[in-house]
Order: sequence, then C-alpha cells, then structure tokens
Amino acid sequence: MKLLGAADQSIRQRHIVIIAGKKSHGPDDNGIHDYPAQARLLNDALLRSAVGEQLTITRLEDDAWFEQAIENADCLVVVSDGRDGDLPYADASHLGNPQRIAQVQAAVDRGMGVVPIHFATFASESQMPTALAWQGAIFHWEQQGKRNWSSRITWATGLFDKMEKDHPILRGVTSSPIHEEFYHQLTFHPDATQLLKVRALPNDKNNEQDQVVAWCMQRPNLGRSFGSTMGHSLDIFQHDGLRTLTLNGIAWSAGLEIPQSGLQVEFAQREDVNHRLGIGDQPQPIRVAILAGNNAHRWHNWPETTAALLRTFGDDPRITTRVYTDPNDLITGLPDRDVLVLNWCNWHDPVGLSAQTKQALEQFTQRGGGVFVHHFANGACHASLPQTEGQSDWPWYRTLVRRVWEHRDIAPGRSSHDHFGSFEVRPVGRHPLSAGLPAFTVEDELYWRQHGTEPIEPLLVAKSNITGTDEPLAWAYEVNKSRVVQSLLGHSALTYQAGPSRAFVRRIIAWCARRAIHCSPDDVVSLV
Repeated sequence: MKLLGAADQSIRQRHIVIIAGKKSHGPDDNGIHDYPAQARLLNDALLRSAVGEQLTITRLEDDAWFEQAIENADCLVVVSDGRDGDLPYADASHLGNPQRIAQVQAAVDRGMGVVPIHFATFASESQMPTALAWQGAIFHWEQQGKRNWSSRITWATGLFDKMEKDHPILRGVTSSPIHEEFYHQLTFHPDATQLLKVRALPNDKNNEQDQVVAWCMQRPNLGRSFGSTMGHSLDIFQHDGLRTLTLNGIAWSAGLEIPQSGLQVEFAQREDVNHRLGIGDQPQPIRVAILAGNNAHRWHNWPETTAALLRTFGDDPRITTRVYTDPNDLITGLPDRDVLVLNWCNWHDPVGLSAQTKQALEQFTQRGGGVFVHHFANGACHASLPQTEGQSDWPWYRTLVRRVWEHRDIAPGRSSHDHFGSFEVRPVGRHPLSAGLPAFTVEDELYWRQHGTEPIEPLLVAKSNITGTDEPLAWAYEVNKSRVVQSLLGHSALTYQAGPSRAFVRRIIAWCARRAIHCSPDDVVSLV
C-alpha cells in the first residue's frame, strides 16, 4: 500500500483523499487510464493552487485502501477503472466490496464529498442507488443483469457549454476545443446540477441532458459531490478548462470557497510532479548530439533540416543539443550524450568513418544511448554510394539502420521515392511514438523500396503515387542496449511545418532516451 502526501495538520483545514486504481489500457508510458499518474497530477496541482495552504492530501495508489484516511476525509476523489460487464475491469475503487461501501457510506453520512472521474463513474444496477446518492450521476452500463449500455461513449472534439454560469465550480473555466473520450447520456440523481455539456456529442432525443459531461450535487446533510466523465489520458489535463474545472470541483466538494478566477494552475509534466511530491529525482536534461552533413549532399539541405530539428526540440525544455559536422567529433562528443541524431550521409566519400568513430558509435549503443536515424542518413556507409567504389561501406551500419537506400539494381530493385510533394502521413499501431497522433500532411520525399531483412513494425505510413501501396515511413527497434528509431521523413524544413510531425520527433527523442513522452493538445488528437 502506498500512503503518500500527508502534510502539516496545523495549517490545513480540509483533508482530501485521492484513490488511484491500477493503471490499465496499454503500455506503462502511454498515459492512458494511468490512475496513479493522474492522482499525482491532481495532488500536486491542488497543493500549488490558491487553496493549497488549506489542504492535507492523502494519496492511495494502485487501489490501496486505508480506512482511517476515509474516516476523517472531507472529500474522496476516485480515479480508477469501473466494472463494465465481463470486460477485465474491476469495480470503481469506492465500490470495490461491501466493506469499502460501508466505510464510504459512513463518511458520506457525516458529510464527506465524493468526486468520481471518468471510468470511476461506472456503476452496476445493484450499486446504482448508492452511487447516485453519493456522487449524483453514473454511467449506466447494466440493465436487467446484463451488459447493456443506456449511457454512451463518444470520441469527439467540442467546446464546453456552461449550463449553470454562476456556479462556483465554473469560475475561471475556459472553453477551447477539446478532443476527448466523452462519457454521456448518463443517469442522474434528481438533485444533481448539470454544469457542462458538449454540443458535439450525439443527442438523439433532443435532450441536452444527454450531452452533459460534468455535474455536481449538494446533499441534504451539507455534503457535496462533483463528477466529470473526462480524463481518459494524463495529457488531456493540459487543457486549461478541464484542469481548472476538475480542481474547482474537488475543492468545492471538500467544502472550500472557490476564488472568482477559479483554481488556475499551470500544467506540470510527470517528472516535475514526482519531484515535488518527493517520489522522484530532479528532472534531468535529455542530452542530444546531432551529426549533420555533408557538403557533397547539399541538395538535401541538411543545414536547413538541422535548424528545423533544433526548433522542434526547443518545444521540449528538457532537450539540450550539440551539433557536429565532423564524424570524428563523436569520439569525444558522445560519452555525455543520451541520444544521437544522424542527419548525415558520407556521400561521394571513399574514405568512410575512422575506426575510432565506428567504435564510438558501437559503444554508444552498447551503453544504451538512443539513436534517431533521420531521412537520408539511411544511405550512409553503404557499398552502393556513388563515387566511393564501396570503400566507405560499413556492414555494422546496416545492423544499426534496418532499412537502407540501395543505389544498385539488385533485388527487389533500386530504392527510389515519389517526386517531392504533398502527401498524407497516417500513424498506425499503439506504440507510444504513434499512439494518438492524428494523420497529417507534409511536403517531402516519400521513400520506398528500402533494403533490409530485419523485421520492422511501421509507426507511420503513406500511400505512394508510384507503387500504389502504403509505404512504411518510420519504425522503432533495439540494437544492443540502444533504442533506435528510423524515420524516412525530413527532406526539408517543410516536413516540420505540421504540428504532429514536430510532436513525433519530440517523442522520438524522449523515447530513445528512455524518458517520459511529453504531449501537447496542439499536436495530439487522443492517446488511445
């Protein structure tokens, strides 16, 4: 059991307990239904808010339960799965068993607030009367003992429409487009107050209640409740309106006065949150080296693409970068780096890399340094390079780079690309590098017929006008202890005019460095 976050009782007036279920829905680093991370985010944001000095917060992670904390809580916040028929999800944490229900009921009877978020709004038929009395609304998934939803789930992009403009919970809540997995068409307690709706949601019966996604309730014993069906991913809380709404709702349910401007708190990435909560080290920079060049290959305009990469990296304050144009500089330049970006090709170079440089690259992968192979770097160190007579060939480079440009007419044929122009790039799969990225349009070269026999799993694809098929454009794998990502995009700076393209590159750097991926609402649709 993790019992975390207790503070100086002498200056605290309200005790909030946040119960986080175990993470579900995909890999550890994808942020989806990552309840411990969400609980930490809320814990940290509440303490940094205008009411932070009035709070003691107890955070229970991985569905831990601590009866004494519930007994003296002013508000119980639940971020967890909820039962949905025979699917592999447990009951919401506060509805987990008869003992928990009895303890929560006793606390509710004395006036404790209850705040379910997203999946924690699910309740069965037998639980429905209790859950409605506690929290004001439920996702109604069961009818006559069977999984038969009367509520709905809809992915949509919409704006918040305030239904009770003067309610304290809505103070400072702004409305900008939000793309979210909304739960709606809920079942409400008669005393519940509907706060927000999203008009983009289906409304088959022309009933605005079917579009409600946030509500509150004042119970007869002065206890309060707030609920929201939003919060599918950790990064959705980068939306200023949702973040303020959630913090306001929790504080109001704990019996606190909400400032006129609401609880405006800047979003924090998980490393910063963990450090402030005493469960992580001070966030360290991601140290990057870029090898760029060479002058015989200037039509790829590597100075321009290097500058575009540096501008893209600048959107992640963790990334610090050194640029080299001489491969020999890597001998002394790699030991203190976390990631190497290859935006380089030894075109028309019969000499090739020095033995010391080759050793430095191999040792870098052996100690776990990440490598990002960018666009034309897949043609480097190859026997087919023009005007080299194969002298610069390095066979191990084809271990590092799984798909290479082949200039010779050997099976299955010479490598090539579509004419430079616009095409749509489509992310595929559930890898953290591609999950949730929207399709985007770039102006670039669409490479195809790249040679290599090692397996790859595409992260991005695009349809070639010449081959007529979806061609893989990016993939990830490991070499020695190194995470490697190869992307065929990046012929010019125009590639990085698209927000999702910039986001993909920032994800690559973080993933290769084995660090948390930071996302932005501007370049992410949904992390599904």
